[in-house]
Amino acid sequence: MNESTPNPTIPLWMDITFTVFVLAWIFITISALVAIVRTDFDRLGSKFWWSALVIAVPVVGALVWLLFGRPPRDSRSRT
Repeated sequence: MNESTPNPTIPLWMDITFTVFVLAWIFITISALVAIVRTDFDRLGSKFWWSALVIAVPVVGALVWLLFGRPPRDSRSRT
């Protein structure tokens, strides 16, 4: 290979960054789905729609659930 031939591989830092983002996406998605399954909802079908949102809109759906979708914790349930 001579000097004028471009290197077809991507730099290592780009590969590591991509891997970190993919692992974070998988972790956030699984965390949101586990939290949805473990939550008690008042309305029928809520788990299905929240799960569908998390799966259909991967990062945004999971973050919306983790930030706004979870019901508030009741201080009486900890005793």
